[in-house]
Amino acid sequence: GNLTSVIAISGVAVGVAALVVTLAVMTGFREDIRGKILGAQPHLVVMGSQGSLAAGDWSDVFLDVPDVQAWAPFVLGQALIRKGSTTLGVVVKGVEPEKESQVTQLDKKLVDGRWDELAAPTREGVPVFLGKELARSLNVSIGDEVLIAVPTPQTAVMSGLPSLFPFKVAGILETGLYDYDSSLAVTTLPAAQTMFQMPKDYSGLGVRLKDPDDSLGAAMRVQKNIGSAAWVRSWLALNRNLFAALKLEKIVMFIVLTLITLVAAFTIVSNLLLVTAQRVHEIGILRAMGATRGAIQRIFLLKGLLMGTLGTAVGVGLGLALSLVLKRYQFIKLPADVYYVETLPVKIMPSDVGLVAGAALLIVLIATLYPSRLAAKLDALSAIRQL
Repeated sequence: GNLTSVIAISGVAVGVAALVVTLAVMTGFREDIRGKILGAQPHLVVMGSQGSLAAGDWSDVFLDVPDVQAWAPFVLGQALIRKGSTTLGVVVKGVEPEKESQVTQLDKKLVDGRWDELAAPTREGVPVFLGKELARSLNVSIGDEVLIAVPTPQTAVMSGLPSLFPFKVAGILETGLYDYDSSLAVTTLPAAQTMFQMPKDYSGLGVRLKDPDDSLGAAMRVQKNIGSAAWVRSWLALNRNLFAALKLEKIVMFIVLTLITLVAAFTIVSNLLLVTAQRVHEIGILRAMGATRGAIQRIFLLKGLLMGTLGTAVGVGLGLALSLVLKRYQFIKLPADVYYVETLPVKIMPSDVGLVAGAALLIVLIATLYPSRLAAKLDALSAIRQL
């Protein structure tokens, strides 16, 4: 009896620990990616519906939207970047450094160089900041010159040659998002306007909100104010597929790992059935002494629940300990280009832990109902006669 009890308790503990660790890692992934996206993208993006917005002061559009904290214009376009014999496709983003740093956290993502170099182009050339992976692919460092080519409609028709613009690498950006780090080039707003031949236009505006999670209402209000001149998208809408996939994975993992606890619950059932078979005589004597069926049932229910609670408690403790070890020592390395992150991110949510513990105890409670009722149904006289 004792050995099967230990096995049953261990089974529940393993299932619960696996669930706690998995959900902590899943939540960690979501929070990590969310943090990186909010560091590189504005909370709201306002893009000109005709491809551009007139340059100027757009503050009026945000006046009656209390959630808006800051806005910054940008010019965005695709180009080719060349260094030596290497040519790669890039997304060029022209920004006003002062305003941009209030809207995104690109200025904090510099691993090399100074953000304020964007404000004052020197005689050495127009500054450009490159994503870390992009700089590595081009094999450039700070101070190197790169050429950025933009196929312009007029010249393309005439000669098939794109316009070439020289830039000086002034900094290296690392957002932690592979898509950005491998293809982003940030330069000054005037330089981008010249390159993409939109001297009096912006591609769009980036907006920072007080609460990024409440972006839908703000997006709708801004859209109403700006009318048909532009379309407004929140960062959640732009990354909807990614977050939907993460949520689905978390639900599926929860279901799959709950099955481990289900298997452990069957061990508890067999343990209680074994105890019932072994203690038929004692149950008979208890019944003869006046113990009601309800009392017998409660004894068995309590024994099952005690095993379940013990298993759950050990499992939660083990799961939390494992999660904290993973968080502290980060010994599991991941390929960044696949997972966006280099180590397993871990975030323990009390709600996740509560859900796991609740689910485990519910499974155990349902599992112990049958054996406890069976024990209660034993007839006192026939039980004593079995001596």
